[in-house]
Amino acid sequence: MFAIPRISQIIIKWCTIALIVIVPVITGCQDASEESFKIGVEMIDITPPVGYSHYSGISTGVKDPLHAKALVFEQGDTRGAILVCDILSIPRDLSRIVRENVSRQTGIPFQYISITATHTHTGPSIREAVKEYAKLKASGELTEEDNDGYIAYLIRGMTEALVRAYEQLQEVELKAGIGHAPGISFNRRFLMTDGRVRFNPGRMNPGIVRAVAPIDPDVHFALFKPISDDNFIASLTVFASHYARGGTEYSADYPYYLQKGLREFFGDQLKSVFGIGTCGDINTIDVSRPGENPREGMEWVETVGYTIAEAIQEAIPLGKQIKPDFRVASRTIFLPLQDYTEEEYMWAREGVGDLHPERPFMTRMRMMKILDLGQMRLRESIPPSVSGDPWMFPVEIHAFKLDEETAIVTIPGEVFVELGLDLKARSPFTNTMVIELANLDIRYVPTSRAFTEGDYEALNSRLVAGSGEKIVDVALEMLVEFR
Repeated sequence: MFAIPRISQIIIKWCTIALIVIVPVITGCQDASEESFKIGVEMIDITPPVGYSHYSGISTGVKDPLHAKALVFEQGDTRGAILVCDILSIPRDLSRIVRENVSRQTGIPFQYISITATHTHTGPSIREAVKEYAKLKASGELTEEDNDGYIAYLIRGMTEALVRAYEQLQEVELKAGIGHAPGISFNRRFLMTDGRVRFNPGRMNPGIVRAVAPIDPDVHFALFKPISDDNFIASLTVFASHYARGGTEYSADYPYYLQKGLREFFGDQLKSVFGIGTCGDINTIDVSRPGENPREGMEWVETVGYTIAEAIQEAIPLGKQIKPDFRVASRTIFLPLQDYTEEEYMWAREGVGDLHPERPFMTRMRMMKILDLGQMRLRESIPPSVSGDPWMFPVEIHAFKLDEETAIVTIPGEVFVELGLDLKARSPFTNTMVIELANLDIRYVPTSRAFTEGDYEALNSRLVAGSGEKIVDVALEMLVEFR
């Protein structure tokens, strides 16, 4: 059906002159009128064929299908859209191509479309394939094989989901609230007896002292019901935790069981859209507990999904129905990339040496990061105008206001939970739904403190320390402007 696509220490310059440079190059905010509030919702299957490249190697089957799920909003002349895909991440080229397609076909402004991923680790591996596809498309060299391949199929499916959602716009009522799902998410960074902080230090590691950061058990939701119907047709749910399943079979992970649970309660007409909250340091597995497998495997994936669904069901009586007032805004800021020396780049290319003899994967991650930063300089970043200044990386932030108490923010990267908690605590909206992994692939966005603590996520970050806090500050400015 588809063609397989073609496939010394690092010195980080932390920029003593100015940690972050902000230039809002795309800023838009459209005011809603007294017109009726409409949404359209659609979900399209984007499951690759068995045998296609998988995050964990080569796929061996399909546990449950992968989807692209779209929500399009309209009130008066104001339109915006969110698309969530059951894949690991959204490369910038993938977001760009789909948003250009959709804007051309629907008239929704490019800058008011946000595309995110659920971060399932049982989905296709697409980073390099998307890069190659975009390169060939830009040069007009796409072949029939490329157009029959999975990346083209994925782009068509993502585009179709948004276009169909737009075509199905209908007047709806909105009910939103916050539920709670404790006991299914755990911070994965631990202070150890040797004084260091370790990510996932191993099951029942005797050196564990305590987790160094919190979790976010809140389940944010919005439910949409047609004016002429008593049944909800769509939901948007946000919860902060990494995947719960491994293996080489395709699976949407716990969001699949979230939809099953919601449909059992609301009916099969409901389309469940799940946005992953800020969970760069959050897992569904607690490695500080004994490993009798009660919190792993197939049963645990179902438990996580159904627990989130039950949290919504229990919170519905507390949810509020407020007159919608839809607005949307987009802002692009420039953040400095981490630096490297020419010697470090040659070391990474040669792939020799070991800076972490006890944890060799950390050395591999460091090498991969340096090479990736080199590619980001070539493809996505702005070179310094003056020697010694950092390379700057454009980062897009979206904000959607649904009513006086409910707003959605989409930001890029695997963002640490403390950053999301800070944004929600300072937001003027009671129900602030913060969705990560939007529109570009920037890996981890830790807190400044986590950069000092170090380990996997800090090592795997591409931005300098302080970038996460700046993203939060700008997102907060956008929300305040809605008031």
